[in-house]
Amino acid sequence: MIGEKIREIRKSKNLTIVQLSEMINVTSGYISQIERDLISPSLSVLKRLSQALDVPLSVLFSDKADSDVVTVHQNERTRVKLNNINVELEYITPFLKNGDRKSGCEAFVFKLNPQTWASSIGIMHESREFIYVLRGEIECHVGDKVYTISKGDSIIVPENNNHMIYNGNEEISEALCVITPLMH
Repeated sequence: MIGEKIREIRKSKNLTIVQLSEMINVTSGYISQIERDLISPSLSVLKRLSQALDVPLSVLFSDKADSDVVTVHQNERTRVKLNNINVELEYITPFLKNGDRKSGCEAFVFKLNPQTWASSIGIMHESREFIYVLRGEIECHVGDKVYTISKGDSIIVPENNNHMIYNGNEEISEALCVITPLMH
């Protein structure tokens, strides 16, 4: 319902009902009735609400269930080749730009050629990294320890741990990697 959506957005912006009512020049009781879906606001009030809450008017009408569903078709996957790594990342989640963390995680598949390091330098970030081997075998070097991960095996590298990935075999290895940002 539209009232629930307005309440959710208002609370996410740390606004009280009184503050919001003052911003759009209506009574706090009127906002309270809207949020409880006891009354339907006029279009002009909805426009003022969208401006005060700094969201497009359409957001007030969107169904949360629909807006949270994201699909990424195989032929639409983003492929990224970064300068400091020796593999191409094929994202199976939406590719995150400008620090966007809407999806809550990044997931990608990578193939690692035989006798090759994934990166010439250690990889470290503020997120947990889950690696699941789809084909072949990889070595995950974390600090001074080496973990051998074979097809069907997985490893979780905790945040802020310098690590390197190596394929010491004669065949291409393939792995699924999921990076989950820490929630503050």
